Amino acid sequence: MSALQDRLASLSDDGSVPKRRVWTLGLLAVVLAAAIPWQTRWGVVSDTSWIITMCERMLGGDRLYVDLIEANPPFTPWLFMPAVVLAHKFGISPEIAVLGYSYAICLFGLGFAVVIARCAGFAENATLFALLPLFLGLLVIFPGNAFTQREHLGMALFAPLLVLTAWRAAPPEGRTPSLPLALLAGLGGSILVLIKPYYALVVLVPALYVVWRRRSVRPLFAAEYWVIGLIGVAYVVAVLHFYPQFLDAIYPMLVDTYMRVRNLQTVLLMYGPVYLVGLLMLRLLRPGLPYSPLVAVFALASLAAMVPLIYQAKGWPYHAFPAFSLLLTALLLRTAQINPITHPPGAIEPRRKVMLAAVITAAAIPFMQTQSPNADLIVKVRAAVQNPTVALVGSDIAAGHPLTRMLGGTWISSYCSDWLGGFSLYLSATEARAGNPAGADHYRQIFDHYIDGKLDELETKRPALIIIQKTDTAMNAALSRRQDYASFLIGYGMIAEDDNVRVMQRNAGLSQAPSPASASD
Repeated sequence: MSALQDRLASLSDDGSVPKRRVWTLGLLAVVLAAAIPWQTRWGVVSDTSWIITMCERMLGGDRLYVDLIEANPPFTPWLFMPAVVLAHKFGISPEIAVLGYSYAICLFGLGFAVVIARCAGFAENATLFALLPLFLGLLVIFPGNAFTQREHLGMALFAPLLVLTAWRAAPPEGRTPSLPLALLAGLGGSILVLIKPYYALVVLVPALYVVWRRRSVRPLFAAEYWVIGLIGVAYVVAVLHFYPQFLDAIYPMLVDTYMRVRNLQTVLLMYGPVYLVGLLMLRLLRPGLPYSPLVAVFALASLAAMVPLIYQAKGWPYHAFPAFSLLLTALLLRTAQINPITHPPGAIEPRRKVMLAAVITAAAIPFMQTQSPNADLIVKVRAAVQNPTVALVGSDIAAGHPLTRMLGGTWISSYCSDWLGGFSLYLSATEARAGNPAGADHYRQIFDHYIDGKLDELETKRPALIIIQKTDTAMNAALSRRQDYASFLIGYGMIAEDDNVRVMQRNAGLSQAPSPASASD
């Protein structure tokens, strides 16, 4: 960042605006060129791979929340459905289409934010333009294993709304946003709320900042918030009409199991120290300089995004992406902030630049871990079977996805993994340790009922491959005590394994599941 600012400062001294723009656009191209191989090096992340599979099965006639059991509201498949439809129409890989779709969303979000900033006429616009390659890097390189996640796409589309919010907080020279800008920004901002409703807090907190700064509640009734509110109401009506099963059956099940499994200590230890240092850097970068509306809006949105991270308490990096991407954006905006006395951005001491680089690096560490399946395992399985039907025994979605699609396989199960069985088994043990036998029995019954259905599914569909998650020791131990499970596995032999999974192939003498046509005969 220091080198970039120094370079642009020298160009500014020469008065070469076109030259500065060419330099910035060149750096944007470099960032994008570096991001594409970085994010496409092994496909898409586990959650996205499952969503692609879910979209394809919905296109094939499977019913969401009936034939497919998904833990998220229906906007999850809706968000990715356009890319999957286009992939099938043009005969390209859905993974490639989703990656291209994600890059397009990132570029649109950043570009629209630039348009709003230019219309607003922020004092720091010249410096912000110079920092565009860094902002693009936060969208296409920093996400790492959160790239293509719903939160990632939602944040890319949410940025223009925050820039518009900063504009409303302190309208330069009395200029106000046009209605089309406000409507489009509201549309983009609504995506984050549709992804997960509690992200409404990330919309509300910056809006309240505008109310406080303007000493008026009128900004709460701006066009962009009407758009978000009306889309939210329409979404609720659509869910009630088209997918009543989600509220009637899926959501109560989630409340009873998924939402009760929390690991708050891990979340606080993993993300808390780096986040607190990042907040401290907001002050240390430009000591004594009041926060500009742009910095304040992004920083407050980041603080609001910490609430869902702590509330969910799962510790998965993509849950942390909104809070950290917003905080890092606020830090970059802080470096560009205009000093009202000297007018140009004040110089940042080298040691503070080093500290900022260290914060960005530390924040990126959780996102750099890869869930790539073992390459040797894939080669062995491909050599043994082509286009297999696949099932998973294990609670981690990463054990079955994207491995199934990388094998050219067909996923047979209603669930993306045995998360319901894994969570209910864990909660049963937790209740037993807490001295609550009734609670332990309740969750054990959920586990047994789920496994009964799982075994019926395996017996009926007889997949060519079964992936066994070796690291799910609790479930493997529980299943090993079931004779029906042991008897079923007799028909399978191991063909490959790594530290995480064991791949079992159906023995040649074991017949496949009958097709619907032969069954009717």
